[in-house]
Amino acid sequence: MIGDANHINFICTNSVLESAGYTGIWIAAFVGAAFFLPVGALAAVCVAATPAVGLNPLIVGVVAGSAEALGELTGYAAGVGGKGLLARSRFYPRVQTLMTHYAGRVIFIASIIPNPVFDVMGVAAGSIRYPLKKFLLIVFVGKTIKFIWIGLSCYHGLSQLWS
Repeated sequence: MIGDANHINFICTNSVLESAGYTGIWIAAFVGAAFFLPVGALAAVCVAATPAVGLNPLIVGVVAGSAEALGELTGYAAGVGGKGLLARSRFYPRVQTLMTHYAGRVIFIASIIPNPVFDVMGVAAGSIRYPLKKFLLIVFVGKTIKFIWIGLSCYHGLSQLWS
């Protein structure tokens, strides 16, 4: 239905993303990752990748992936500093054990999956002093794959809905 609230919300989000462009996507993804709010970036990428907005889904994925990789430094820093609240999580001991033995693989797989638990991975990587450059590279590649997949899915899925 054209006049319902969801359609109006889509139009408002659509116009905001059209004017903000790739910079807006980068800011949304960075803020979402830095402040543990992953859903905003997923929604922004999905809307930005639709044909109505006109942004390239591949570039949207790379932009969002780079922003989220840098935003994940907050969790990594919390782990290095030992002051992370997430370290008190009941899942943290298991994650830390996995990180000690399989850090690169665990970080990569966790960064591809759209989930809010990735922040625990950043804390664990920082706490075991996983090399920062490797952490950033693996997270960038994983998050970029995730966002390209989401962008292309939304591009093709929503274009079929609106046509």
